[in-house]
Amino acid sequence: MRIPINQNDDFSKNLNDHFAKIEDTHLERIKPFLAARELNVMLQDGSVTKSSTFDPKYVVKFYRSFLSDLKNWKGDIQETTGELNRITCQISTTLDNYTIKGYFGIQFHVLPYYKPDNQVIRLQKELFELSTKNSALQESVSNIGNSTIKQELKNMALDELEFEDLFEKLFQNQELIGKLEEKVKNIEESYPELNGAEKRKGSIISELDDLVIKLYQVSAITIDYNKLMQGEEGIIVYFDVETIDKKKGRGKQNKSVNFEAMKSQTKVRITMLFDEIISVLRHKFV
Repeated sequence: MRIPINQNDDFSKNLNDHFAKIEDTHLERIKPFLAARELNVMLQDGSVTKSSTFDPKYVVKFYRSFLSDLKNWKGDIQETTGELNRITCQISTTLDNYTIKGYFGIQFHVLPYYKPDNQVIRLQKELFELSTKNSALQESVSNIGNSTIKQELKNMALDELEFEDLFEKLFQNQELIGKLEEKVKNIEESYPELNGAEKRKGSIISELDDLVIKLYQVSAITIDYNKLMQGEEGIIVYFDVETIDKKKGRGKQNKSVNFEAMKSQTKVRITMLFDEIISVLRHKFV
């Protein structure tokens, strides 16, 4: 069962109130760790502009400190990179026949820029000139190769065949294919500058990669689970309460929870667990 809960019984309302306090306090306490600083960056076209970034390592530090002060919860921190970038602090505890799981975290974007360095412009210019020259050379070599193959086919009286017939002939004669490939290879090897250009191109790209910096951007607002799944930036908090289903074997969880069947003392202890989180968030990071 996901908290906040869409039910009107007293315990559900109590849990929702506690959740609201946790969500608000978490937002207040994590905001300083998302403080952005401005810096100069270079765009693809070589122009320099200002952008902002926060430091994810401070968020990780925040959650490590949070976990260290929780006495009745166990947890860990996970970092996800790629299309979606997240830092998530997951906590859990078991109480009677129930497992309670909490999720705190942020979802953010990573934006690559170049360092404001004239070396970037120089390398981009060299890469453009090299690619232009290399493209023309490759086209020339390709034309020579095509002419050579056509002449070889003509010498073997295969130049008048339809494409399908020629394809079948070649498919059945691997020795002929090898001979033609060798001719093309010899032509390419007579232009060593092609190989040199490719190596230099790879070197330039590697040098440009070394001049890339990553900026981290997040909206310091609370988002719900649906917005999290849609990839929006923001700060997330939610809890799941699950029933341990002993009939399904050890460790099996049932996501449905019957609060009416829950013991009063269990409800009190769950409330205390939530109070602990509120207390840690309110006082540890003041």
